[in-house]
Parts: sequence; structure tokens; C-alpha cells
Amino acid sequence: MAISLLSLPLRYFLEVARTGSVNQAAQRLHVAASAVSRQLGKLEDSLGVTLFVRRHRAIVFTPEGERLFRSADGALQQLQDVLADIRRHDGHRPVT
Repeated sequence: MAISLLSLPLRYFLEVARTGSVNQAAQRLHVAASAVSRQLGKLEDSLGVTLFVRRHRAIVFTPEGERLFRSADGALQQLQDVLADIRRHDGHRPVT
């Protein structure tokens, strides 16, 4: 069973940040681009800041968006590393 580490808006934000495109993020996430845009809007509304400046065929981080991406991406990588380590040990540690 997979563990969901991210809320949907944050997951979509990270994918858009990585790809630089709502359309490409939507394709990778197997959802409609409008769904990605809605989730980005929800995240921005909940934070009260704009995370991207949307330009024709480009998305550029605002300072807040850059800060969130660096922090969230680093934290996610750390979590994924810990989960992989736990899975490798397959729960064969004695309880003390």
C-alpha cells in the first residue's frame, strides 16, 4: 500500500514546479490541466500568496513559490529516503 505524503494541492504544485508547465504536470499526474490549475488556486488561496507568475507558455516562481518549492522538495526527498530505508529493513527489527 502506498502512503500519500502530500496533500493534493502541494503534490500538484511540486509537479508544476518540476516541469515548468501546467499541461506537462497534468500529463504526468494523469489528470486534466484544469484540475491542476484549480488545485494551484486552492493552495495559493490557502496560503494567501501567489506562487507562480503565469506567462504565455511559461510559469515563473514568485519568491514565495521558490521558497515553498525548495523547502517542500527537500522535505519530500528526505521522507522518501526514510521510507525507502524502512522498507529495506522490512520490519525485522526487534521491539525494545
